[in-house]
Amino acid sequence: MASSPPAPRRARLHGLDAARGLAIIGMMAAHLLPVDVLVITVGSGLDASSERIVDGRSSILFAVVAGVALGLVTGGSAPPRERRWPARGRLVVRALLLIALGTLLWMLPSGIAIILDYYGVMFLLLVPLLFLRRRWLSTAAVVILIAATLARDAALSAGVVDEPAATLLDYALLGYYPALLWLPLLLAGLVLARSGLGSTRTRLIALALGTLSAVAGYGAAVVVPGQSAAAHSSTVPELLGSGGLAVAIIALLVMLLDAGDRSRLARLLLAPLSAIGRVPLTVYTVHVVVIALLAPLGPAGFFEPQVGLALWLTFSIGGAALGLVLGRLGWRGPLEAALSTISGLPFRARSVRDERTTRDDSEAPGRPGAVQD
Repeated sequence: MASSPPAPRRARLHGLDAARGLAIIGMMAAHLLPVDVLVITVGSGLDASSERIVDGRSSILFAVVAGVALGLVTGGSAPPRERRWPARGRLVVRALLLIALGTLLWMLPSGIAIILDYYGVMFLLLVPLLFLRRRWLSTAAVVILIAATLARDAALSAGVVDEPAATLLDYALLGYYPALLWLPLLLAGLVLARSGLGSTRTRLIALALGTLSAVAGYGAAVVVPGQSAAAHSSTVPELLGSGGLAVAIIALLVMLLDAGDRSRLARLLLAPLSAIGRVPLTVYTVHVVVIALLAPLGPAGFFEPQVGLALWLTFSIGGAALGLVLGRLGWRGPLEAALSTISGLPFRARSVRDERTTRDDSEAPGRPGAVQD
């Protein structure tokens, strides 16, 4: 049995790396910078709240970027049918590894609401939806958002529940990054990837729709009584507002950095940001570990302004330097490489067998493609 031909090498989108890097430095800023910087007001009247611009939006941007990246690595706008089950399997393994790493990081005294294990749960929920057509992905995003919002309200009304239901509810509906409510964010990114992000038309439509969604979400919090778009509220206005903003940012950065020769200067200027986006798991994990080690000075969110700013700059500059050096060497970040290698191990043996079968078939006497003496 011959295997399918290898998939063509995918061109890396510098804009997507930059969006991922922006999300990482935003999350680090939320953990390290004083609470009175970059402050904005969300909502109006009694529903108004003051928060930093990096709060909530950075992690939502990372979620949408994750959806785009998963769509690209599984075939972009034309995912091959013959590689779908291995792709689902690799995603399951990757999700379990993220859950394990996130759980370990929760054990450290960092004071940070770790996001990795929640992302792992989101990835598991995404597995059966990964290769749906775009219209069904869009439909699923709307249905899940409505159903999860109703389920969350019902869970809040039900009150305290015992374990393990409490942990399941935390991951799915009530936690810092509720997987069911955030799944539409990943689906939005997946739709973007399936729409052909290399197309100028797709980028312009994404920019327009993302901006419209942001205006609708944040606008609803201003004009509709009882609606909130506060960070980490996981309400429909927040998810529409911050999710739309994330889509617009991705589209804008891809337009800026992935327009061929016209993007050379922009790529040079934003190279440090893109470099961080190539080693996000390593940078995120290291910054959590270091903050935990410095717990007597913190914890996260409560550092002295000078200390927090110095740490944020150190992590940002160090992450950019690491990404630039590894990129020059053609290497991945250490944790990125480990995650990719381990998630692919269960499927590597089959791939090798298929390659050997293909080679044997092509070399067999009397068969098409065989070279005979």
